[in-house]
Parts: sequence; C-alpha cells; structure tokens
Amino acid sequence: MNINKKYIGILSVAATILLSACSSDDSGAQNNTTDNIPVGVKMQVKTFSSFFADPGPTAVSDPTGFTAYTPDKRTTMGIYMLLPSDWASPEDSPEEKSITYSDKWHAYFEVAADKTYTVYGYMPKTGDMGSTLTKTTANAATLNITGIKPVTTDDVCIITGVKDTNVGLKEGQFSWYTPVGADTYYINILIDHLYAAVMFSMKIDAEYANLRTIKVKQMELSTDKGSVKATISLTHNDTGASPVTDVTYTPSGSSYTAEIFSSEEGTALDKTTPLVINACFAPTLSNNLTLVTTYDVYDSKGNLIRKKCTATNKLPNLEAVRAQRVQVNMTVNPTYLYVLSEPDLDNPTIKIEN
Repeated sequence: MNINKKYIGILSVAATILLSACSSDDSGAQNNTTDNIPVGVKMQVKTFSSFFADPGPTAVSDPTGFTAYTPDKRTTMGIYMLLPSDWASPEDSPEEKSITYSDKWHAYFEVAADKTYTVYGYMPKTGDMGSTLTKTTANAATLNITGIKPVTTDDVCIITGVKDTNVGLKEGQFSWYTPVGADTYYINILIDHLYAAVMFSMKIDAEYANLRTIKVKQMELSTDKGSVKATISLTHNDTGASPVTDVTYTPSGSSYTAEIFSSEEGTALDKTTPLVINACFAPTLSNNLTLVTTYDVYDSKGNLIRKKCTATNKLPNLEAVRAQRVQVNMTVNPTYLYVLSEPDLDNPTIKIEN
C-alpha cells in the first residue's frame, strides 16, 4: 500500500496520577486492606488517575484534579519504604518491595509504628522490569528502572510525592508517617508519567464507506530497540514543584513489537466515529515507530473479499516528550477514489493526516 504521511500535532495533557488511601467512612472507599504483622493494623488504598487526559468532574472526597481509578487487571507497584538505617552507605541500593492489586491491594512487606518512611517507587512493574535506588544527597535520590518495554500499552509511572493524608498532599514530598495506636495506616501517593503516549484515531473515508467495510483485526506498534533503562533524578521540595530534575532513557537491543489492539471478529471502521487505540513509548523513540494494521475487506453486500490485509505506516517524528500524548489521525481510502475500479476498491490505503 502507498502511505501518504503528514505532520501530526501534539496535545498537552495532565501529568499526574494519585494513589491514595481512604477512610472506611468514605462512601466511595474500597475495602482494600492488608495486615501489617508488627503492629497489627490495616493499610487501605484507593487509587485516582488522570491518564493522559484532562481530569473530569471529581467527587468531594477526591483530591483536586483527580478521579477515582481502580486497576482493570493485576497490577504491581515496585516500591521502596525506607528508614535512615536502610541505607548502609550512599552507594548501596535498598531492597525493592511490592504492592500488588488483584481483587484488592496487597502489601508484601512489614512496616513499624511511630516511624517516618521515605517512599520511592514506580508502577506497573511487569515482565523483566526491576530497579535500583541510589541516595545522592540527604534530599535527593536516583531511581534506575531497567527492563522497560520500549513500546507498551502500560502507562509506566514514578512516585513524585507521598503523605499520610490527601490534605496538603503535593509533589516533592516523600515522607510517610505510621502513627502509634492506629487501627489503619493511610498512604497517599502521587505518581507522574514516565513515558509519552500516542493515540491512534482511525476512520474510513465517507464515500469509500458506501462501497466497502474495513474491519480492523490487529494493530502492532514496533521500534528498532528492544528494551529501555530509565534513570530518574528526584529532589525533595516543599513547594509543590515536580521533584523530577532529570530523566535519561537508554534504549538497547535490536527490535520490539507490541500488540496494541486485537479483535478476533474485527472492528468495523466508521466514517464519523473513529476507532481510538492508545499506546505508550519512550520519548527518545519518537522518530523510530512503525504501525502495522491487519484488516479484512468486505463488499457492500457483506461478503468477505480480502482477508488479513496489512498496512505498514512508518510514523513521522512524533516529537513527544514525557507525560505528553500525540494524536495520530488516520483515514482509510481506496487507492484511486476517482477511478473506483474493483482492484482500487479492494486495495485501500491508510493515510496519516492532520
């Protein structure tokens, strides 16, 4: 297929997610509890997310700018909850722990009462992902996350602020206190996007839709790198500014392909309402992304006339940065609309446009 490529625009987006505890008196609270053996108390967790979109209306109990969010699949957060004694030396990396959501949040580690923990971390932890943490100064640390997929449907994020309540919670704070005699520990965690995002918006040409139906079966996004290491410099502050002072992405390997959409029956493209598919990628790979779309072609009577066709689109430079989303508008057209011969009708192009 011939692919007509044009420049696409960048959309600015909200850049934070909130993972927050909630009281059992809150009507919107989730009953997510975990026993902490040393002090016999529970930890309750409620999640909020902005997810590369303008935040919608929020409930009174929700922090400003965030909406309630519950993972739709098993999700693991790699987390560090540190006391001063956990740093044997500034060069040593403490142990990474985990909080996992299945039907509720489960914390697989112990905490003690009357302690102030410094909290760092990232989510979701999937596949070969792992991390190390280095303390650079009393108020700064470097988090290295390895084994990140270069393109993925997961929204990879890092912790940028914590507090025991959501009142006054802001970025730059990393201290969490566990009070004596508490029945429940509450942890509130602000999280910022580590990757950029791309939103594919695909429609079919209106005139062509009267003659052919295109059903998309699969979409794969690939790049010429196989893995990414992210090095994040974090500096504490009490002003609410982002603590992320620097992020370096180090890609390695030869290639990687992520399936970002799959439909066994196929999803028919519409001439007005687009099929919208989202994915995330390391910003340094903005100019190294290729989309392969697999689809079936039907005639106006519903007969399958071409099966498992593929269209390969080498994307133009998306020029994306961390925590921004790029929208790619795509339209399916016949090869020569003014001729409309059968071979042209059955061999459509997918055009990228503004």
